[in-house]
Amino acid sequence: MSFPRSVLISGATGFIGGALARRLLREGARVHCLVRKSSHGDALDRLAGAQVLALDHYSGRELSDTLSGLQMDAVYNLASYGVRPEDRDPEIMTEGNVGVVTAMLLAAAKCSAKRFIQIGSCSEYAQARDGRLLDEDHAIAPSSLYGAAKAASVIYGDALARQLGVKFVTLRLFGVYGIGEAADRLIPYLMDRLDRNHSVDLTAGEQVRDMLYVDDVVDALLLVDRLEEVGAHRVYNVCSGSPLKVRAIAETVCETMGKPRELLRFGQRPYRPDEFMWIVGDKQRFCDQTGWRPIVSLSDGVRRMANARAGARIHHA
Repeated sequence: MSFPRSVLISGATGFIGGALARRLLREGARVHCLVRKSSHGDALDRLAGAQVLALDHYSGRELSDTLSGLQMDAVYNLASYGVRPEDRDPEIMTEGNVGVVTAMLLAAAKCSAKRFIQIGSCSEYAQARDGRLLDEDHAIAPSSLYGAAKAASVIYGDALARQLGVKFVTLRLFGVYGIGEAADRLIPYLMDRLDRNHSVDLTAGEQVRDMLYVDDVVDALLLVDRLEEVGAHRVYNVCSGSPLKVRAIAETVCETMGKPRELLRFGQRPYRPDEFMWIVGDKQRFCDQTGWRPIVSLSDGVRRMANARAGARIHHA
């Protein structure tokens, strides 16, 4: 398949959406980014070269008016409410997930999009026993409103896409990290504290996670649109498949930054009541279908983040 001529991205001011938009721009695509009118200037500055389409809401009518006359080869839906822990309003959760995918699909059909890529989440899955990799056939039984809203978006979106004749593919992402990640996420939070030689209060760190660098995720997102072999109306995990304890993640960050391990105070915080102790995905289906493999190790990814932080300090000095 030739490189997509024109791509529409929702959630382009976010961590993953922004990384995808910038990669597509570097590779010569015509990138159209849907953003909310309330988006901050610095996030918009990072989309230089894209056609930025500002909305008040992701409603069918407003999207239809905004995209009137445009033709798209592919649509990536990365807009979602509920990623941040403080975003828990039940009505907005439904509208910000199921409502958004509905409006985006209707817009995609009007833009004659050949493929719609929906971003799912490992939060959709039921809790797993230690040692079991979560594959795409694992039970869908989310324990959070966010996970439930994401699962509902996939189910409803797939049904609507079939009715509209749009090829709908879902990528369920696991622990994505990297440059541009929110400051309150684990690795940026650790880096900020350690950078200032402050101690970090942590849980015992026995939770097991699946970490994937954002550049590897973007590679996967591009492959979904480029390869005809990727089946429509299917779900794929995008993950490393490698279990890592939170303790090991924190120690890797500390070692990479050259900080004393004594700054990591394990066991000073309790686990959350709804804490998942094991979330590790099975990547085999997607790897077999596309040939994709994650290539950035945790230490490599952390090093890239540390270098970016150092570069930002020099730039602002």
